[in-house]
Amino acid sequence: MDLLKRIKFFGFGFVLGMIILMYILGRRGCKSVNHMKVDELISQYTIWSPIAKCKRNLLGLENDSVYFKTMTKLRVNYSNTDVRAMPCGIYKLEPINRDSVGFELTILDCDTISKIDDILIYDNSLNCRCDSLAIKN
Repeated sequence: MDLLKRIKFFGFGFVLGMIILMYILGRRGCKSVNHMKVDELISQYTIWSPIAKCKRNLLGLENDSVYFKTMTKLRVNYSNTDVRAMPCGIYKLEPINRDSVGFELTILDCDTISKIDDILIYDNSLNCRCDSLAIKN
C-alpha cells in the first residue's frame, strides 16, 4: 500500500472515530472544580447563622430559588479558604463578576451540612444592623 492510500485510510478511520465520539460524548459537559464545589454546597442541607439570616433578608434572598440562582454566580476563592479546618472546612465564595452579585459568603462545609456563617455585603448604603446579633449570641 502506497503512502497516499495509507493517509486516506487513516483519515477515514480518524474522521469516523471522531464522529462516533462526538455522538457518544457530545451531551456531556465539563465542570471545573469551582462549579463542582458550589454545586455540592447547594445540594447539601443548609443552616443559616443568625447574622447570615439577617443579611439574607436584607438582600432579598429569603426564597430558596432566588438563593440557588444567585449561588451559581459565585465561585470558591481558594486563596482565602481553609479546606482542612476542623471540624468543618471554611469556604469563601465570591462573585464571578463583581457587578452581578453584591456580596460574598463564608460557608462551613460539615460533611452533609452547609452552614452559612456570614455574608459580606459590598453595598454600604444598605442599612445593616445585623452585626449586633453577634454580640447577643
